Amino acid sequence: MSEELSALRAELSTIDRELVAAVARRADTIRRVAELKARAGLPAFDRDREDAHLEALVAHGATCGVPADVTRDVFGVLFAASRMHQRRAQQAEADRFSIGIIGGTAGMGAFLARVLEGGGYPVEVTGVDRGAPSAEVAGRHDLVIVAVPIAVTSEVIRAVGPHVRSGACLADVTSLKKAPLAAMLEATREDVEVVGTHPMFGPHGADFDRQKVVLCAGRGEVWLPKVRRLYELFGAECVDASAEEHDAQMALIQVLVHEKTMVLGSVLERLKAGLGRSLQFASPVYKTELAMVGRMFSQGADLYADILTQNPDAAKYSHVFEQEAAHFARAVAMGDRETVVRRFREVADYMKDFASWAKRQSDAILHDLVRHG
Repeated sequence: MSEELSALRAELSTIDRELVAAVARRADTIRRVAELKARAGLPAFDRDREDAHLEALVAHGATCGVPADVTRDVFGVLFAASRMHQRRAQQAEADRFSIGIIGGTAGMGAFLARVLEGGGYPVEVTGVDRGAPSAEVAGRHDLVIVAVPIAVTSEVIRAVGPHVRSGACLADVTSLKKAPLAAMLEATREDVEVVGTHPMFGPHGADFDRQKVVLCAGRGEVWLPKVRRLYELFGAECVDASAEEHDAQMALIQVLVHEKTMVLGSVLERLKAGLGRSLQFASPVYKTELAMVGRMFSQGADLYADILTQNPDAAKYSHVFEQEAAHFARAVAMGDRETVVRRFREVADYMKDFASWAKRQSDAILHDLVRHG
């Protein structure tokens, strides 16, 4: 038995060395891909290519008897390493310009400063607790980013906008775009370019890997591609939109979802629910929902209050949410099963073209939670 086991272990060691050698060959090919993309100015992250390639590998793995989760785990790590290698190669070749971040001592501003400085960009930050006066910072940099709370964004823009120098660019990172973009255009001279940006993620992680950033054109043609390239250099996928479309989409993506999460948390508080005990009974779906509720209430109230109250479309979406919640509440109170079934089927029909993607995404989330949660 020991001789047979030793032989099998030796065989495994040989296979593992072959795997390492294959990874090394792959890394060399990725290096050449990175150099080619850097010369062509292409982003390191191509979501469609990566997703299609992974699905093809999963299908191939299935024919070889390799479970889908194993293939996804292995190549998820390899893909992440590839993207990082490409980003570093592209950052090394990128043209540098100076960046001033108003509100760069906390939150998203501090996160941007850390990431951009780490990539070799000269960054100056200022905030309520430290740094030079905002007007001075705005006047001495090529790209000026306003990263302050939503409620004061337009006010800060009007204060610093006149100081942005000719040929430079003023941008923001708030989750509303129509009012900040209008303020930037109004507060700056005609020879100052303007770009509205909205990073669709929180201030965490090593950089912007696989994250989305919405870009709204304001004024000028030089800085919009520069800002796009800046985000892409650190792994982001950029989405173009008008300010009006952006704000309407945020009413769906932020206002509606955050209000639903806040209501769930409020109900749990009203019920004085025993959350710890409930987790002992919890399905993966409940765990996921409760995790998102807890995540929200572990953060600052001001951010979510601004998101819910400052968006011009918020009241309309909130009203529809209230109507639908009341509709289901009446059906539940009356034991009206027919109404629940009918409405469920109507929504299912509306979502039928979306269902396969939703099933695949939610399966991956729930599978990961079961394995690691």
